[in-house]
Amino acid sequence: MKRWSLGLAALLLSQGALAAAPAAKSAPKGAPAPKGAPVKLVTVGPAVTETVFALGMGEAVVGVDDTSLALPVARGRPKVGYQRALASEPLVALGATALLASEEAGPPGVLEQLRSAGMDVVILSNKPTLDEARNRVRVLARKLGRESQGEALVADLEKQLQDAAARAAKGKQNKPVRILALYARGANALMVAGKQTPTDELIRLSGGVNAVTEYSGHQPLTAEGVIVAAPDIILVPDGTLTALGGEAALRDVPGLSQVKGWKTTTVEDVHFMSLGPNLGKAVQRIQDGMGLPARDAK
Repeated sequence: MKRWSLGLAALLLSQGALAAAPAAKSAPKGAPAPKGAPVKLVTVGPAVTETVFALGMGEAVVGVDDTSLALPVARGRPKVGYQRALASEPLVALGATALLASEEAGPPGVLEQLRSAGMDVVILSNKPTLDEARNRVRVLARKLGRESQGEALVADLEKQLQDAAARAAKGKQNKPVRILALYARGANALMVAGKQTPTDELIRLSGGVNAVTEYSGHQPLTAEGVIVAAPDIILVPDGTLTALGGEAALRDVPGLSQVKGWKTTTVEDVHFMSLGPNLGKAVQRIQDGMGLPARDAK
């Protein structure tokens, strides 16, 4: 259980460019980095971390928060703890010149301590919308001096979503595909993703409909809720399905066992948690699970 629950448990839960420059001697601990010092980044929040790596700045990342560990590329970086409970000392000790974080990062007093120590603290919105995902890529690209790479990422995302929209139109049916999105918050604790969540946006972009519209955010799964939702597809993160023991075990969950005819599809854990620059791949994966024809299918 430990291998998957840490990242998923944390789910609920701009200044000149930072482009890399020639190496210089490190500043004394707690003092602002001198001009020309190498960039050392701490990233907090999976969408922020995913974007920084996608922009080609992964080598500058010297620390990540627990939620970013859902990204394989981030797992070898030092951990700085839970995003809402950061401490200034470890980040300063890492020699970080900048903290790039989603708005969940805190507490506020620690962020102020880091600013006072000369660290550049950049807070980005984590609103689960496509527009905000695009904006986050562009803001970070400007901040890191990677504007061309950022525009390339956005262009690639737009192409993926155009393909997804064409695919959804080709496979449109009279009855919308109802998708119930679940993740495991802990042992024997399945949560349902309602409106205004990353998965709600992914479902919309895929051409499906969220089977839950009664509430926003996440709430515990209930047998009654599953019956009302009447899902065609159960969408879960890879880590949740593995931890539960596969689809067979999922079918034994109260409520899910009482509703027949649904099938399971998965996305990477990070795509269930946030909308990063690779969200188009998650949309396509959901469409595969929906059985939509390929865009160029005759």
